Amino acid sequence: AILIAFVITAFCNHLSAMAFSLPLSRQSNTLIHPAITSVTSAEPRASTTLFNSNNSNNDVNLLQQMNNALDTTYATLIDLLFYGKLPSPLPSGMRRVPTQFIAALGTPTSSSSDAGAEQWGIWRVDPGPRGVYVQDFQRNPSLGKNGNSKMKAGWEFDPNDFWIEEFGRVMEKPDFPVSPGRYMVTGGRKVTTLLTVDPPDGRGRQAWRLEEGTLYDVTHLPCRSARYFPKPGQEGKRSPADANWNDFPVRPGADMPSVKGCDKQDYAVLFVVAVEK
Repeated sequence: AILIAFVITAFCNHLSAMAFSLPLSRQSNTLIHPAITSVTSAEPRASTTLFNSNNSNNDVNLLQQMNNALDTTYATLIDLLFYGKLPSPLPSGMRRVPTQFIAALGTPTSSSSDAGAEQWGIWRVDPGPRGVYVQDFQRNPSLGKNGNSKMKAGWEFDPNDFWIEEFGRVMEKPDFPVSPGRYMVTGGRKVTTLLTVDPPDGRGRQAWRLEEGTLYDVTHLPCRSARYFPKPGQEGKRSPADANWNDFPVRPGADMPSVKGCDKQDYAVLFVVAVEK
């Protein structure tokens, strides 16, 4: 009976987490969870209005803080319910954090160590809910141009270096590079392991290595992200408005779509659940 009560409580907590982690609907100022959106259609099946575009940044920040707190609780419940155990004790000198996100490059299926971490970035807050849909750029041609580069969440849009995620939201840039140190990373599947990023060597290159598994094993497959650069001669002439809205959402594990007139670099997304103290 105690176990059943616990499972019901965990399920209710998960529903609560869903309510506070919903991305903006593409069709209106509503929120809709990805789980009830077709992966082959941009039309929402159901939605619940929580806030609109007139809300202050404080509302967005409060929503994000609540979502981060629930993320940590939900991760613990997932470990307990699906793997039959609480999260493993952290190595000495590590501390748990609300989920952060590393944008990584490498050979996913075979790389467990390599150089090149100086090209990796990290988002310390979830950039998705702070993003702006490509459809908004299509509806408002002045968005991101002529001094209109600050988005409502407070970050600056760069038309010559922009990021898009799987639901068609333009995101703020991650912080580059990832700081040297140790990170507990996971792809939300079977492997949670220690990632070590070394300080730059004499050429500025940073080595990285996983204690267990490959880069693929710690990649969160539903999270897709890519970096877009206008092709030579197209600087200042291209924007997310050149994306095809029908290409979204992107299927888990698939490459991000191209944007007319831009070069693209796909990144793997790793969840960070603990960092060095």
